[in-house]
Amino acid sequence: MKILNTLKKHLATPPLNNASVIVVAYSGGVDSHVLLHALSVLQKEFKFNLQAIHIHHGLSAFADDWLQHCQQVCDSLNVPLQSAKVVLHNASRTSLEAIARDERYKKIVELAPENAQVLVAQHQDDQLETFMLQLKRGAGPKGLSSMNQAWTIQGLEQKAVSFYRPLLDTTQQDVLAYAEQHQLHWCEDESNKNTDFDRNFLRHDVLPVLQKRWPELAKSVSRSAFLCGQQQDLLDEICAEKLAAVQNADNSLVLQALLELSNNWLHQVVRYWLSVQGIQSPPLAVINQLKPEVLQATDDAQPILQWQNWQFRRFNQQLFVIPVQVELAPVSIQWAGEAQVPLPAELGILEFNVDDAEIPEQSVLVDQDQGPIFIELASYNKRFKPAKAAHSKPLKQWFKLWRIAPWQRSQVIQLVQNNKILALYLNGQWRVADCLTGDVKQSIVIYLNNN
Repeated sequence: MKILNTLKKHLATPPLNNASVIVVAYSGGVDSHVLLHALSVLQKEFKFNLQAIHIHHGLSAFADDWLQHCQQVCDSLNVPLQSAKVVLHNASRTSLEAIARDERYKKIVELAPENAQVLVAQHQDDQLETFMLQLKRGAGPKGLSSMNQAWTIQGLEQKAVSFYRPLLDTTQQDVLAYAEQHQLHWCEDESNKNTDFDRNFLRHDVLPVLQKRWPELAKSVSRSAFLCGQQQDLLDEICAEKLAAVQNADNSLVLQALLELSNNWLHQVVRYWLSVQGIQSPPLAVINQLKPEVLQATDDAQPILQWQNWQFRRFNQQLFVIPVQVELAPVSIQWAGEAQVPLPAELGILEFNVDDAEIPEQSVLVDQDQGPIFIELASYNKRFKPAKAAHSKPLKQWFKLWRIAPWQRSQVIQLVQNNKILALYLNGQWRVADCLTGDVKQSIVIYLNNN
């Protein structure tokens, strides 16, 4: 009865008491099977719509069998099941597991109904394993808080899905007892027995020894994780205030204001700044390099501090965090009358509408009778005279004057005719040349579609 009583408590309080649709992330393993079965028992009492989602990763030779099992279980419980396959790229086993987790959540967010609560079946023993792994990695309060009970993932088109772990105070023994009582059958992932993986090594070889000596270890560690989470929440409140004092409207940070912070607060504020953007914090060694190598670099320097797929960059006395940039070679594409010209580096598609087309906002009109039109990127050898400018200048001088960061310059779209720049597309708008300020006849309308 412990599982049912635990779920009753959660279903009677926020956020689950307001959920009309509850979705179980159903792998087919014992934990999610118990959660799904117990919720199906309580569904009528608490009046919610119960559904399940199964993600097929293809990592196991038995993945098709697991999907079939999940469908059979859901059919027997009269629970609608959605399933989807995800394609995972080759990687080491450790990174592949992380990729699989990320892709699984991404797909669940895509499939979950609007305003649903997605329930995940991790329990107190999983929390203990996570805490120990974070401890091994040298994590601080944020890492040691381990798994949150509730969190939200933002999907595409502003879709946000809420997740909840109702079994975090429940032991694996309680889960197995429920499964045996109700004679449930579940899938076993054969990789869970491989102790080459850190989590499995802890589960099979380390934690049983510790729990034999200290039977209440999982409960104690769960309390420590909760307290670390509380401390982190308090720290985040202060960090939010300090971040607001050093942050620009474009989400960059003011160098001078950062340098006025103590090293400890500087590191905390930068980590918080990254976390609110959904960027994983860099290792301590990288954080320790930030001040001497980037913030205190000479004014004429262009330092880059990189970890994983992110870079700290500095420009115009501001600190930026950007994805690792792919070096874009100079590109010149002659327009051959197509309605659309795809741009490299996922910059979007240039749309060309001839003559009487409706003119969208942020478009530019060019007279095609004056010569061939070229689309160029990462080319800086031409001069440009913007509308109302007194003189033409080399493109690099305009970039400096307009404060265009070095990593943005290769992505500025140039429309070129007769070896002269007619217009530049930067910061979401066209800057036209002085020669285009008059009436343009027999024109084409050009605009960027970056959806």
